[in-house]
Amino acid sequence: MRLVATAPLSTKEHVMRIGLIRHGETDWNAQSRLQGRTDVPLNDRGLEQAEDAARLLRGHGWSEIYATPLSRALRTAEIIAVENGLPRPSIAPNLVERSFGELEGAPVYDDNGERLPIDHPTVEPEPEVVARALAALREIATAHDDDAEVLVVAHGSVIRLVLTELLGWRAPHISNLAMSVIETDDSAAAGFVVRSANGYLIA
Repeated sequence: MRLVATAPLSTKEHVMRIGLIRHGETDWNAQSRLQGRTDVPLNDRGLEQAEDAARLLRGHGWSEIYATPLSRALRTAEIIAVENGLPRPSIAPNLVERSFGELEGAPVYDDNGERLPIDHPTVEPEPEVVARALAALREIATAHDDDAEVLVVAHGSVIRLVLTELLGWRAPHISNLAMSVIETDDSAAAGFVVRSANGYLIA
């Protein structure tokens, strides 16, 4: 598991850790199209990615796994859960992908390879995404013991915006099956600290 540390690991005795993982690849990922709330399933490569990641996650002490209701995240989590002997994934609806409204299905890049602006009144505002996602993560943290280690399978935009908020600088693109780790030592009352960001579980 290759993770890039952004801060020293806590030396406190009881630290609750959450591993944030982006789902496996879908056809729309491969085609560089905005997915948002559109429920696009994993493609064959995405299923293989999830299986590879599941094996790499074994033996790290994970006790539970969460996923959003969208099938690409839920199926990724199910594969990880089976391989790691975890219960069926719990659903975290407020970690669902950012809604891109009427832009869903549109290309991410123009003909020159430049990223197209996401500017439309039907797109969910970034502050609203951050607020609901952090609230969901706090809810997960408070539901577990202080030294628990849990996994959350979510979506690229949500994870990137959460990391941006916590780090104080704009996090880069989150690739499929990239993993970041956040932690808290006080049931999330004072917020989270990013311990590793955008590491790759698979090549």
